[in-house]
Amino acid sequence: MSDPGFDVEALGKRADAGDAQAAHRLAVMAGAGINRPFDPAEALRRLRQAADGGLDLARDSLAVIEAEGPLETWLRPPTPQLLAQEPHVFRAERVASPAVCDWLRARAADRLRPAKVFDPQTGEGREEHIRTNTSMAFALEDMDLVLILLREKLARLAGVPAHGLEAPQVLHYQPGQSFDWHVDYFDPANPGHREPLASGGQRVVTALVWLNDDYGGGETAFVHGDLKAKGRKGGALLWANVTPHGAPQPLSRHAGLPPTSGEKWVLSQWMRNRPQMQVV
Repeated sequence: MSDPGFDVEALGKRADAGDAQAAHRLAVMAGAGINRPFDPAEALRRLRQAADGGLDLARDSLAVIEAEGPLETWLRPPTPQLLAQEPHVFRAERVASPAVCDWLRARAADRLRPAKVFDPQTGEGREEHIRTNTSMAFALEDMDLVLILLREKLARLAGVPAHGLEAPQVLHYQPGQSFDWHVDYFDPANPGHREPLASGGQRVVTALVWLNDDYGGGETAFVHGDLKAKGRKGGALLWANVTPHGAPQPLSRHAGLPPTSGEKWVLSQWMRNRPQMQVV
């Protein structure tokens, strides 16, 4: 079923008639490759159109993007550093600039809610004692081009198609808040995991981008190999949730340890092996 709110032709007519919201939606769609080919140049053109039309979100996000330099530089992933072979874990520096990190924190700060876990029996999100932090998930209508371009860069860094990315989340941890030991993959033995596996595929990769680094503790810990990782602001940590053969990888079991001082902010991005957020 088609969604008129994402009809490229109709949105184009509205944008060219001066509708800044329509132009912004086209910018997001072109940047994410939704209902049209991935076209970052067209995305930037439409974003400028929305900014010229008076949309504050477009104007402010355009300033962040233009400060990053040419798009080809913006989207070029850095060289990763391997931290572990099994599970496959690697880190990269300078994935996001300080301005991009601050932008994402500001966009999420007033919309944080108690973070939920995925119920293995029902497939619904639920609050659970093993997870005490807060989060803000970006639905498609919440997206902006700063976030879209960062997602494209993360996909290139991981070597997966950007259309397999789930809705991203900004996670916030106060001192003492944590996400206890868990895995990110869907287990086909759990009834609540079967539908998302069938409809959207497996979560093959998880990426975290550190949005700040002025806190104590708060490492991401892996149960295998006693690996604990914490990076600088703008760096990223990525790991495989599956084996090279695509089976769930139990060794990817991990935890978000509590900050001992200060507040921890990260962007969390799950990557799946089938298209996500495709509106037709």
